[in-house]
Amino acid sequence: MATPVTETTTHSTIALRQQLMQIAEGYLPSACLHVAVKLKIADLLADGPRPVEDLASATGSNADALYRVLRALVSIGIFSEPQARTLALSPAAELLRTNAPGSVRDMLLWMSNPFLMHVTSDLPHSVGTGKPAIEHLYGKPAFECFASMPEFARAFNEGMTAISAALAPAVLEAYDFSGVGTLMDVAGGQGYFLCEVLQRHPQMKGILLDVPSVVEGAKCLLCDMRMEERCQPVAGNFFEHIPSGADAYFMQHILHDWSDENALKILANVRQALTGRAGGRLIVVDMVLPEDSRPHPSKMLDLLMLMFPGGRERTEREWRDLLARGGFTVTRIAPTRAPDSVIEAVIG
Repeated sequence: MATPVTETTTHSTIALRQQLMQIAEGYLPSACLHVAVKLKIADLLADGPRPVEDLASATGSNADALYRVLRALVSIGIFSEPQARTLALSPAAELLRTNAPGSVRDMLLWMSNPFLMHVTSDLPHSVGTGKPAIEHLYGKPAFECFASMPEFARAFNEGMTAISAALAPAVLEAYDFSGVGTLMDVAGGQGYFLCEVLQRHPQMKGILLDVPSVVEGAKCLLCDMRMEERCQPVAGNFFEHIPSGADAYFMQHILHDWSDENALKILANVRQALTGRAGGRLIVVDMVLPEDSRPHPSKMLDLLMLMFPGGRERTEREWRDLLARGGFTVTRIAPTRAPDSVIEAVIG
């Protein structure tokens, strides 16, 4: 017997349809946000509301098209419209300003990049093969692809630095780096997090390990943060060799980039570097994927890992298993107020 259609079920169906439509159109808010961030609209509104015609003139944009983009962002709480066709900052838009405390501009400029949307459109390939979509589209691994695209590589490096800046307070609050004489940040990008640790621990020395092009760019940030005397930049490839000489090896958002097979190669090199180092430890910052169906950012991030470098997010059980196979024993998993956790391990 068919279930009778009631007003309640009709309203519920309409709401569900709207929800599905919003999810299906999710690329549109991302595209609008990318335009606003790239044009630095939030910076132009720092001194107060401005007519859209002024914003268009300042950015070399079509006023009607720009207004339609900003109107869409206003509708979801990004920017406000105190008067018709006059835009102003909202609390969310404040975070888009370049120099605002807690600014996420560089992070969002990377995360909303059209290149990412292009690759994610090929998710069916990854689902069908289990292989990265980026290799299907561009014929080379993700990080080789990034290196061949200077503008995107710059956005990626700046985005990673912005993520480190946002995450650093939570990690430093959750984990005590005291007792580490020399800390090596493996694939530490431009070195922002390492500099933050060094600032909090004046007796500590730092080593920043990354590929040559990234290390060269990191020297400027080390100077800006006045850490060039205490932090040694070293060019290298963590698949080939990780230098010894540190008491602790730190990896933030590195192991999730890689399959278990490749992650074990990195762990083998860390283990070799720590061999014979009394009290030596490995410190990993990554998300711990919940075993159940609760919402968690790791579940969407896991799809980016699938489509780009071919890695994955891992559950606590999977982290413990991976590190055990790499010759490490997990001694602590410390959640942070961010979605990430700090995983400490020793040779065991």
